[in-house]
Amino acid sequence: MKKKLIYQVVYEAIEKKIRAGEWKPGDKIPTVQQLSEDLGVGASSVREAIRILSQQKILKVEQGRGTYVEQELGEKPSEQLDFLEKSSIEQLSRARLIIEPELAALVAEDGTMEELKEILKYARLMEKKFLKGEDFLYEDIKFHELIAKGAKNDILLEMVTIIGDLLYESRKHSMRIKSQNEKAVSYHILIAKAINDRNPSQARRLMKAHIIDLLTDLKY
Repeated sequence: MKKKLIYQVVYEAIEKKIRAGEWKPGDKIPTVQQLSEDLGVGASSVREAIRILSQQKILKVEQGRGTYVEQELGEKPSEQLDFLEKSSIEQLSRARLIIEPELAALVAEDGTMEELKEILKYARLMEKKFLKGEDFLYEDIKFHELIAKGAKNDILLEMVTIIGDLLYESRKHSMRIKSQNEKAVSYHILIAKAINDRNPSQARRLMKAHIIDLLTDLKY
């Protein structure tokens, strides 16, 4: 049996509370820190589970107030996670190949100077962590989120948000491929520089090359 990811365990623990009626619509659930302590897991895993549940409109995150149960679970509350299990990493990467090069081009054209600087900042943080031998998954995800938001296209942003947890799995898996880490860092720096240079065609080409390179490595 495939071992569950930590955030899936958290997801199911929260789901169980809602399904059992312990947490009802309108109820405020414990904080990330409290759930982390109660379940004995890292805060990042709790945040990821909450993010997926909020995308499914089961939880509602209100900045500065907390997280609330938005609605009862349907008949298939784990449908999105089941889909995640069945989807191949190659399919996820091909989905990225369709969407992300255009996002990179759009943010190069329409992103604000502040947004462009943030994208470059996270690319450099990735490089810094890689050189130290540290995990840079958070910075990788943040880099791509900033590109999606800075592209100023609500439809594409909504598409990325809907499949956000699937793209998360794609990036996490790619980091397990040893040859990918160094190349990914290099590509991110180049993509960020092309975006900051306001060069949409170069940003598009580099993002496409980055994902094609990943697809090539996945076949071996």
